[in-house]
Amino acid sequence: MAKKGAVCGNTIMSLPWIGRLLIAIFLDCVLGVCRFVDGIFERRILKIIIGFFWIFYGLVIGWIVDIVFMAMGGRPPLL
Repeated sequence: MAKKGAVCGNTIMSLPWIGRLLIAIFLDCVLGVCRFVDGIFERRILKIIIGFFWIFYGLVIGWIVDIVFMAMGGRPPLL
């Protein structure tokens, strides 16, 4: 079984699409924390850095990107 993300990202992606969309709309910082935690567990520096910046600075552009991907039923980048 190919593993696209670590535990946190796979947990979010296992939710129904409406649940993922609501998380992306109202709690996008949770997706940033998931990126950060998954980066730590996967030992990927780029994912850790992007996750950190997503929590604090990516809430405007990242928020829109996450909503679009979740609405289309896809997996957001680095999740």
